[in-house]
Order: sequence, then structure tokens, then C-alpha cells
Amino acid sequence: MSMLIRQARTLDPQHNIDKLQDVLIKDGLIVEISNHIETQAEQIIDASGQLLIPGMTDLLSYLRQPGNSQKGTIASETKAAASAGFTCVAPSPDTQPATDSTAVLELVEDRAAQAGFCDLAPIAALTQGLQSSHLTNMQGLSKAGAIAFSNAGEDINSNTVLLRCYEYAATFGLKIFLQARDADLSNGHMHDGALATQLGLNGIPVMAETLAISRQLQFIEHTGVSAHFQQISSASGVNLIRQAKAQGLPVTADVDLAHLCYTEAQVQGYASQYHVQPPLRGEDDRQALLVALVDGTIDAIVSAHQPHEAAAKCAPFAATELGMAMYDTFVPLLLGLQGQAGLSLNQLIKATTSTPAAIAGQDSNGIMVGNTANLCLINPHQIWTLDEATQQSAGANQSLQGQVLTGRAQLTLHRGKITWQA
Repeated sequence: MSMLIRQARTLDPQHNIDKLQDVLIKDGLIVEISNHIETQAEQIIDASGQLLIPGMTDLLSYLRQPGNSQKGTIASETKAAASAGFTCVAPSPDTQPATDSTAVLELVEDRAAQAGFCDLAPIAALTQGLQSSHLTNMQGLSKAGAIAFSNAGEDINSNTVLLRCYEYAATFGLKIFLQARDADLSNGHMHDGALATQLGLNGIPVMAETLAISRQLQFIEHTGVSAHFQQISSASGVNLIRQAKAQGLPVTADVDLAHLCYTEAQVQGYASQYHVQPPLRGEDDRQALLVALVDGTIDAIVSAHQPHEAAAKCAPFAATELGMAMYDTFVPLLLGLQGQAGLSLNQLIKATTSTPAAIAGQDSNGIMVGNTANLCLINPHQIWTLDEATQQSAGANQSLQGQVLTGRAQLTLHRGKITWQA
């Protein structure tokens, strides 16, 4: 297949590219980039006024399978990821059964390969069954394709088990992904503050995050393990990551898009689609997260995409399941952050493309001649409505269902193959 994309604003932060260009693709590769290309192609796309970026990499997504196929499948959710411009996804090991064996890992990889929408960068379970008591065969899982190890949202209470996990990972040069939450203090339903009191909901204090981060940093310093903190949600958490980086500890961090866009105020009225973990926090915390992206304290933006069937959110707020489906709204929400706290479009694209790819140990496939065509074409001005006709994820827990949105992915290429075209 040959494709010519004409006059897109080509933006690749990794290679300092930001200009109007034509891009020619043949047999899955970028073969020419120029101000103007005169050639024949099977498909010619007029991309005037649109944005061409490298395919995005998502470091945290819940693809549901194996288990929970009523919420979504690997096929449905990688298709939804492609519709948001992602060409590589790192699925959480929080499946049923957990991704704690090569058999489960290979099942996930095989189903993703059969679907063909995205590359997979699988995260395997750190402990067997995510039960926090026995280590998994990390080296075997690494050889089978796992790029990192995580205990998902399950806290490891035993310092001895935690130390053994980190020592093992450090010995074999394996990366740890962390969702830093103290289990006892996280036993609530929203951010601990005046609104939680007003609504009569149990609050989750910021200390649930900072206590866990502080504890993890001591183990990281002791063992030297390479670690990536996921879903930082508070100003205090940001400060701890900033200090750790200043000390030279081998850590990186991400934030999920919902925490950059929303605050605890969205919970008003017991809106269960905003029942997430970690909880949405205050405006000061949101602003601190934005500043941390600008100054590089936070490296990447993730979707934390968690699709649910409608029944999972149809209950009293405290009884509803955690998580939000994010892929359908990812592009308009991401573009809406431009200019906030000084965030540039270049920084937003970098935080969703080359930086997360590097953290995952993947080739970022920037927009360069000879590279594989993993690309996303975005119309930042398209006005559309999220409804049953436009929704791609199987998740019914959309935060902006029925709303008019601005900005949408028009085309996603994975290894030169069209995986999404609006």
C-alpha cells in the first residue's frame, strides 16, 4: 500500500520537527518527507490544517481480558486505543487470572496480535495472583515479552516481600511500575476534604499517596531498582518525585489524563463516572500536576482507561466500580490542556509519544525517513458528539457522553496499516 499525506503540520518532539510537510508511505515505511512531493499513491490525503504526530504509547490501560469480557475485550479496547491515536499499549496485569504466568501473558499477546490494532508492551504481575506474598517468575516473564512488573493497585504490606521483589528485579535489570497507594488509607471513595464531608463519603487523604511514595523511594534507593511511578495525583506527591529525581534516583513518573482535566468537584451530585482510584483531588493538586509536566518532574501522560458495563456504575456512589473509559475522549481532552500552566502542544505530544515509548523500552518510531509508519493524524478543529454512533470503546462509563467535543483522530497507522480512519 502507498499513501501520501499532504501538508499536515508534522510534529515530532523527539526530532525537533514542527513544520508543514508531505509524507509518503510505502509498504509500511516512511519513504519520503518533503515540503512538496509529486508522485502517485494509492491513497492521497489532504491534511491541511491537521496535525501529524508519531503513534502514541499508553503506559497504563485495562484491556479486561482474560476475564471481565462483559466490560470489554482486547480486540474492542485496542481498537478504541487506535481510534485515539495509540499504536502501542501497556496493559495492566490486573486481569482474571492475573498476568502472572507465561501462559496468560502469551494469551494476551496472541489476542492483541490477532486483533492487529496496536503493539503490546505487556506489564506482568510482580507477585503471584497480585496477592503480595510470593514473587512471580520475573525473569521467565521478561523473556516472554513483559516490559515491566507491577502489583497494579494492590499494596505489598510485607517489607520482606517488597525487598525481595526489588532485589530480584535489580539483579536482572528489570523495571518496576508502581501505583503508590497505602491500602489502609485508600479505603475510601473520594478525595478527603470538605466536599467528601458534605456528601457523606469516606475520604482518601493525600497521605495515602505520599506515605506510599516515601516508602517505595527508600526501597528504590536501597536496591537501585529502576522504577516508574504511575498516576501521581497530588501536589505533595509531585514534590516527592521532584526530590527523588534531584537526588539522582532511577525513577520516572506519569499522570493520568483525568487528573489533569478534572477535580473532586466533578463528584458533586454523586456522579459515579468520576469514582476513580486514586481519587480526583483539588484544583491546587491539578495545577501542580500541570506544572510538573512543564518542568519534567512528570514524564508521561497515560489514559488509565478502564471500561465498565453500564451496571458497574448504576449503584450508590460508594458501591460503584472504580475507573473511567478514556479512549473516546482522549484526544479532545489532551488538546484542551494546551496553554494551561504554560503547557505547549509540543510538551503534550512528547508526553504521549517518545517519552512513554522510552520508559517502556520501545522504539518510538518518530517521523523520519526509513522508520516504520506508526502515525496519527489529528484534526484539532473537528467538532463532534460522543454518542453510540461515534463511541469505539465497549465501556459505558464515559465522562462526556452526549457532549459536543473539539478535536479527533482522523487516521491511525500501525506498521503502515490503517487501524483507524474517521
